[in-house]
Amino acid sequence: MENSSGNDTYLLAPKKENAVQLPSRLTLLEAMSITIDHHPQYRQMLHTAQANKEIIGEALSNYMPHLSAGAGYNYETGNFVISPGIPQSFYVALPPNSNQAYNFFQASFNLTQTIFTFGQRITQVRQAKYAYKSSQDQARWTLLNLLSSVETAYDTLAQNLLLVEAAKKTVDDYKAQLQVAQAEFQIGMAAKFDVLNARVNLSNAQLNLITAKNNVSTARVALNNAMGIESSVSYSVETDLAYVPFSADYQKLIEQALRNRPDLSSAVNQKKADLQNERYYESTYMPSIGMTGGYTYASMFFPLTYNWSAGATISIPIFSGFLTVHQERQAQKTTLAARDAEENVRVGIVAAIRQDIYNLNTAMERIKTTQDLLSQAKESLRLAAGQYQVGVGSAVALTQAEADLAAARAQVVQAVYGYKIARATLIRDSGLDPLTEAKRRKNREEQGK
Repeated sequence: MENSSGNDTYLLAPKKENAVQLPSRLTLLEAMSITIDHHPQYRQMLHTAQANKEIIGEALSNYMPHLSAGAGYNYETGNFVISPGIPQSFYVALPPNSNQAYNFFQASFNLTQTIFTFGQRITQVRQAKYAYKSSQDQARWTLLNLLSSVETAYDTLAQNLLLVEAAKKTVDDYKAQLQVAQAEFQIGMAAKFDVLNARVNLSNAQLNLITAKNNVSTARVALNNAMGIESSVSYSVETDLAYVPFSADYQKLIEQALRNRPDLSSAVNQKKADLQNERYYESTYMPSIGMTGGYTYASMFFPLTYNWSAGATISIPIFSGFLTVHQERQAQKTTLAARDAEENVRVGIVAAIRQDIYNLNTAMERIKTTQDLLSQAKESLRLAAGQYQVGVGSAVALTQAEADLAAARAQVVQAVYGYKIARATLIRDSGLDPLTEAKRRKNREEQGK
């Protein structure tokens, strides 16, 4: 595992085992751990980075000597072949062609070493290094996005579980209302309308409960997908309407994001890699200098006769159909495109954080408003129930008060988890580590207890 800047998830190595053991009650930290170990998209990006690392070694190999060896055996005829330039007077002395064949053995060793290329080799090495860093940053950015998606899916499932509990509570309330209405109707204290109204309310509440349960099932599927696993196991998650506030200092978060966002770092390194590629093609106008050496054994019979050779080479590019010109221009435009991509990421970071802070502040205001609304709905139901019991209130007023309370319960849940989801998005867009932040919140919650 590589670790940088105190971030726990800086290219964490996934575990090798493939089996996923889901507990009956899954915590957020466990869900993130499963994502790191099993998500195929993260594994793909890691393997891509590892493949790019090998390109560095490929580029460095150009600094090393290249040695090759070979051996051969032929069984061949030895007829003399007349070549241009042989005087015609020698023709009569040539032996006639024959099918007689002879053994011929050969072995050789060849050594080549590039001495100087006017920058071609070093630019290839630098390009490979920057490309590797860029792919590492892409892998980390992928991981941060996956962990943020897991947190959002986890909070969505927790929210839907609480909405199921709220829907069950509403069903229980309407069941109690129906029992009261039936009892009072039997003794003549309530009209038939009150009984029918209570039954309609109960049916609507039961339909809402069915929808809420379906939302739980689909949210669990979404969480499995976010973790990168396939599972039919039914599990629960931690549900809590308590939340840890997040300090949203706009300027501080912007500076932190521009310093730590992996996608921005990836764009910067990709720009540097493209710049080195441009310089490589500039250097291809220059010659390259090298050395060669060879050692051979050859003969019709053993022991073989040896020969050796040594020399120097210089390769000077003269004309290639303007290929190098177009390659250089392409590299220049690619560098410009990489600079534009970097600037686009910077602009996107600033806009995303600004929007995330607006969403977070709005979510906080919704929490305060819905909590007040819940208190008011409880008091309204208490008054409506009291008036209905003494015969001065109507069933319609009581039904409306109960519906308002049910809606207020759901709105509180949605407001709290809306805040948590907005917080998760801001953490990711700020370049913070979702795993580290989740651990910090867990520690604060435990200390608070």
